[in-house]
Amino acid sequence: MSWGELVNTALIGVGRAMVPPDSPALAGLTFADEDREARLLQQAAAMSRARRAGYRPHSAASRRAPEPAEPDDRPPVSLTAEAQLGQILTEERFYLVAEWLRLLATSRQRPPDALVPALLTAAARRPELREPLTAALGPLAGWLANFNDEWDWFGKKTEIGLQQWETADSRTRSAILAAARRADPAAGRDLVESSWTVDSFRDRAAFVAGLRQGLSLADEPFLTRALDDKRAEVRQAAAGLLAQLPESDFAYRAAQRAVAAVSVRRGTLRSQLIVVPPDTKGPDPAAGGTIFPPLRGAGAKAAMLQRVVAATPARFWIRHTRVEPQELLRLAATTDWSAPLIVGWSEAAIRDRDVPWLHALLQQAGPASAGPLFAALPAPAREDWLSSNPGSLLFGDLLEHAAAPWSARLSSQVRQVLARVARQDPRYSPGPRAMISLSARRLEPPEAPDLDLALVHDRLRTAWNDLLTTLSIRAAMRRELTEPHT
Repeated sequence: MSWGELVNTALIGVGRAMVPPDSPALAGLTFADEDREARLLQQAAAMSRARRAGYRPHSAASRRAPEPAEPDDRPPVSLTAEAQLGQILTEERFYLVAEWLRLLATSRQRPPDALVPALLTAAARRPELREPLTAALGPLAGWLANFNDEWDWFGKKTEIGLQQWETADSRTRSAILAAARRADPAAGRDLVESSWTVDSFRDRAAFVAGLRQGLSLADEPFLTRALDDKRAEVRQAAAGLLAQLPESDFAYRAAQRAVAAVSVRRGTLRSQLIVVPPDTKGPDPAAGGTIFPPLRGAGAKAAMLQRVVAATPARFWIRHTRVEPQELLRLAATTDWSAPLIVGWSEAAIRDRDVPWLHALLQQAGPASAGPLFAALPAPAREDWLSSNPGSLLFGDLLEHAAAPWSARLSSQVRQVLARVARQDPRYSPGPRAMISLSARRLEPPEAPDLDLALVHDRLRTAWNDLLTTLSIRAAMRRELTEPHT
């Protein structure tokens, strides 16, 4: 038991956190056994008195020195590469730190020993650095993590238990749940259920969404109970997962409502979409509003139609109507219910990551709705769409959803777009500057567009110089980490 553990337990509450065991410093004192609150207060009072009295720990002479870290057989990076890392750490350009680490992991070299503590500290505060750092670090990092609680994420990252689940913060608990679901989906679900009654509605909604990993029919009973939660956020998260289980009772009932609401009448010359809005007094599908808000000014029937369509698995519609998504959208445009139908289909397509529906919806999407649709596509499909549509008005808005590093094909297209955009006056639009900044981080290989600096518009000159500087640093990183050095 330490003073910090006592404070953390008091902040979290004994309803969720375990009362720490007694400290050797308080040997001989008797504390309450049954009343957890009283025991915590008594421990805190005794530890506070000991701290004020100047309690001295046991002599270091009685402790054994720790065993040294295991040797790391990988060769060290060059002095120039070490200086590069130190510089970008000092400047807090952590997106470059992440790239430096990914390059290091592929080069089979080890990071500079002197900078490992700084890397661990940076990753403790920025979780996006942890994955590339874990792949690059060696035994020294695990050894160091045993001596600093701030680095627990690395040294003790495999420890997953009920006590840690009860006492950790929300972000850590989400990471624990993800790891548990990867290893044993049932164990992960048990963690969520263990604290369900005391968790906040935000945590309940986030943890339900976390069950998407490893989702199966075994999760149906718990998710069905979550549909009765008093908070809409939790109900929507549960409904979204149940809709992804075609064999679930929820998906079956959603399909039954969809059959009654939307059908296709085939004629000799043309087909017609028949829409019968569902009864507004019927059961609420509870799946609407997870991606897009309800239509502004829509009536009760339109809102219920949107929720019914959104609650239905996206793949159901092709099987039900025997019509492809693009044709269904065309038929919907001829009805008075096109808006709720399109919004409902968009929600279902995003939730289910249904590629045919996403492609069809993107063809008619505006800037506001294109982002969520595009982000739901698999990464290769996103790159293919951008590479094939460099002239689209949505190109700049959707570029951020293409994961780094960009492929050589996409990077080539982006360089051509940048060379055109940089000549034009952006006026007060942030779009061109945002595209230039994003390209500096993701172009691969890190080569500048073929454009003379004198042709860049004055309003974009600063952003363009930053682009050239960042690309130069990234190119130097590759030379030092991927090419032989002396």
